[in-house]
Order: sequence, then C-alpha cells, then structure tokens
Amino acid sequence: MGKDKMIFSNLPKKMMERVGTYFYFLPTYNQARKVIWNGADKDGFRFLDHFPKEIVKNINQTEMMITLMNGSILQLIGAENIDRVVGTNPVGVVFSEYSLMKPEVWNLISPILAENGGWAVFVYTPRGQNHAYELLKNAEKNPKWFVEVLPVSKTQAVPEVDLLEQKMTMSSALYLQEYECDFTENASAVFKNVRSRTYPLASYEHKDMGLYQVGVDLAKANDYTVLTPFNLTTFQVGPQDSFNLIDYTLQKAKIEAAFYRHNKGRIIMDATGVGTPVVDDLLNKGINIAPFTFTYNSRNELLVNLQILLEQDKIKIPDDPELIEQLEAAVWDLTANGRTRITVPEDKHDDRMMSLALAVWDIPPRPVTQHSMTKIVQAGGVQSMYPEFGIG
Repeated sequence: MGKDKMIFSNLPKKMMERVGTYFYFLPTYNQARKVIWNGADKDGFRFLDHFPKEIVKNINQTEMMITLMNGSILQLIGAENIDRVVGTNPVGVVFSEYSLMKPEVWNLISPILAENGGWAVFVYTPRGQNHAYELLKNAEKNPKWFVEVLPVSKTQAVPEVDLLEQKMTMSSALYLQEYECDFTENASAVFKNVRSRTYPLASYEHKDMGLYQVGVDLAKANDYTVLTPFNLTTFQVGPQDSFNLIDYTLQKAKIEAAFYRHNKGRIIMDATGVGTPVVDDLLNKGINIAPFTFTYNSRNELLVNLQILLEQDKIKIPDDPELIEQLEAAVWDLTANGRTRITVPEDKHDDRMMSLALAVWDIPPRPVTQHSMTKIVQAGGVQSMYPEFGIG
C-alpha cells in the first residue's frame, strides 16, 4: 500500500505543528539509508522531496538528518544503533518494519514519549506472533491507540493478475503473511524443524573409505570462508571448517587439503566475483572443482534444494549452534518488484548456510552403496560416477 510513503509524507506537517526532535527507525542503518534516505516511490518520487525546500534549513547527508527553519529535526536511525539516541528527547517516532526490530527499541523510547506527550507510529508486515503481534493486540484494547490492519483484499493495492502470479510462486502461508497480514507463526521461515535434523557433533566419524563432496563458500567483506564436507555414503554433513582474515594463498591451501582429506571428493565452490581466480588456480593444480556461480535464480534454487532435503529428513547436519542459528534466521522475503528471495537479517552471517547448501547440491536421490562405490573405483575415480547418478 505504500505505508512508508504515507507516514513519511505527513512528517513535514507534524514537524511544523510542534517544534522538536523526530526519529524514523528502520531495522538497520543500511535499510534506513537505502529505503528512505535514498529511496523513492514506484513513480520515482523521492521520499526526501516530501519536504518543501521553503521549510528546510539544512540536510546532513552523513547523519541522515533534516533540520527545518522552525528548529524541528528529523533523523533516520537503524534500530541496531538504539544506544545513539538514549538520553535524547524525541516528540515523535516512527518504527518502520517494527516486527523485524528488537522489542527493547520501543521499551527505551516509550517512557520518553509518555513524559513529553509525544507520539509513535508502527508500520510493518507480520512476522509471526512476536512482539509486534503482542503490541497490536494490546493496542486494539486501548482506546487511546489507533489500529488498522490493511490486507491486500481490502486495499486492492496490487492487481489481481499479479496476485495470482505470487500465489503460484510462494507458499500459501507466506502469501497470507505478505499480502493478507496473517500472523501465522514462522510463515516466512525457510528451514523448519532444523533441530530435529541434527546429530551430536561429538559423535561424528570421518570415513577413510567414504565418498565425499565439499561445499566451499568464499569470504566476502566481513564474512568467513566455510568448508562443509558431505558424505555421499551416509548422507551425513560433517563438521564445518570456518576461517577469515587470511590471504587467498592460505585459503587455497586449506581447500586443497580438504580435497585430499576427503578422498579427492568433488569441491562445489562459489565462483562468483573474487572466487573466479581462486577456482582457476585450484583447477590448474588438478583439484576436482565444480564452480557454482551465484545469480538471483541459482541462489534461490540452491537454498530451496537444501530446504527440501532438510524438510524430507534426507540429510543429517551437525548440532552446531552457529549453523543452526543461520538456518533458523533465514526467511522468505519480497523484493521491491514483488519477487521472492531467501534472506537473513543484515546483522547475521549466511556463510555456514551457503556452504552447507553447496555441499548438498546435486547429490543423488539416495546414499551411494558399497556396490556403487566399487563400480566408481573400477571406472577410474569420483568424477565418473556423476552421470550414473544424474548429479553433474
């Protein structure tokens, strides 16, 4: 419906009516800058242009702050940096996508608004029955609060033909959440019942005669490079090796060592961007590399494959808290143009999840038997097995 545009376009009026400090929160600093500060509506009209030039005294690009001629100030803030505003005295606050924020944000701001007679607005899409759902239910009982739930069936903000397409490309639970404001618990979660698919990490045994493939997700920016072995004979995922802040020479040495440790099994490796020269160097050394290039479609296909394998309980993963945390954080999301994608919150990593997804990509429909392994050895190696099992 354009909830951010509706709220933001009314801020100049509110700021002229009462001089004071106003905050506009989004879940992260990057979202605040991307969605609002640098953002525009579907017709290309910039959010900041809702402020008439005649009433603007100064715009601070670095602080994402607008100062009006009457002294009122608006600042955009990422909710992960709530400590920056502790001790301030806002008279009006907007929480955009409040369902994705920590409840502590409102707990810190509400006493200030209560003391100075300020106001707050919450706009969001449901994310299960979390703190945002509880706020909604409490507000419905309080005559001082205004509450409105606007499903697409009421607003008709999306053409019916587009809705039909969305229904065909996403689960019914996700559709109801994103378009009909349904608060079904875990509707957007990608990986469900993850903990029931684990085995004790201490019980893992490396099989010297096993047939393996290894998923490698290369580090980007602050991420980690993660290596994940997968045993094709037991369908068990091995303990992950995670490291960062080391140069590519040492990373290549670690990948090469993993190749030999896991019986020269196929390495399925991220070959996007910086991964291309690393892949080329390893191929030149005779390492069995299957490059995987990430695009919008290939990334979704990779993760949906992992989702199906876990959902059908075909693979077992180690009881690793960091891996489980990343899997449980993954959600279905909608892009600005209505396409579905799998994301994790900006304050979390996805490297362990992606490495796991690479490790189990293109595996056979069932574990490889000893008889099949004998045929593979006679045929001259691991690579020759793939056509037989339809995996590459």
